[in-house]
Amino acid sequence: MTLASPSATRTTARPAVRRAITASLAGLLSVGLLAGCSAEPSAEAAGSGGSAETIDFSYEGYEATIPAEPERVVVLDSRSGLEMSLLADYPIVATAFDDDSPLSPLVGDDAAHLKNTAFDLNREEIASYNPDLIVVGSGWANYYEGEDFKLDEIAPVLAVNDGLDVAGASADDPFVSMTDQLTLLGRTDEADEAIAGYEDAVADAKERIGDRVAGKSFVAIHTPTDNFTVVTGDSIYQVVLADLGLTEYENAEITAAPANQNGDGHMLSFENAVSALGGADIVLVLKAEEDMELDPLLARVPAVEAGHWIDGNLAQRFGFALTYTSFVNDIADSVEAFDNF
Repeated sequence: MTLASPSATRTTARPAVRRAITASLAGLLSVGLLAGCSAEPSAEAAGSGGSAETIDFSYEGYEATIPAEPERVVVLDSRSGLEMSLLADYPIVATAFDDDSPLSPLVGDDAAHLKNTAFDLNREEIASYNPDLIVVGSGWANYYEGEDFKLDEIAPVLAVNDGLDVAGASADDPFVSMTDQLTLLGRTDEADEAIAGYEDAVADAKERIGDRVAGKSFVAIHTPTDNFTVVTGDSIYQVVLADLGLTEYENAEITAAPANQNGDGHMLSFENAVSALGGADIVLVLKAEEDMELDPLLARVPAVEAGHWIDGNLAQRFGFALTYTSFVNDIADSVEAFDNF
């Protein structure tokens, strides 16, 4: 998987607005006018052996005092925590990451791989790396707090918010939380570069497959063993595939189906696969297990039967601009490989 190199050139009108918003936010931070969000460094010591300057980080209800320039960072998840650490160019000494993560190739060879799983972290192992900052996604941070894991007794903790549900975020502007948090960390330029990298990847992908997908529709589905969910609402799939020129396939059968209990779409049985998905030109299939076979009824959907389906990577189902960029490249590679499309 290759990520596009960042560029200062923007390919859409949205980044100009985003740059203005980001500059305004940075200006507010510099004079301390943004209520509840202070990025002013203080003179307090941060962690063991870390920078003397700290940031009072406050975002979407999470607050922590963290080193402005950490020297030894341990990352406890392979998604938002790892991606924010990579975007911020933190010196990662140890991290958890899955081999299927699009971020794995970006982790330095000198970073250790935590031995225990996310559900079975070992305090002694984490402490052994002498971190001055621990970075983790907000969902995992809440889980560890509920388990009374006391991560902040080891080092200051940065809990990264990865949602599209933060104020101002939408499918039209999906990188609000990334930009806001990097700005609070004093890394606005890194946010701009990551967004530019994504938009360069989109432009390159459209040159490769734009003519092939023009006027075509897509549907994204998640398939456990006993049913499937059509993914709807704002997500990476709606953002990226729309940016590439595809339209989201919808019909009354899908919208009338019961909502998934996780709130991310509508659940249908495989018996309804052909009727519900039959008109879609491309089907993105997110399998519950990487090596599981497609249900025979799903295999009868015309787009799937024709080979116009994409074996999706669940590790790309949410994230920031680096994950979005990897997803763009994977979609372009898959569509280029379609026969008779």
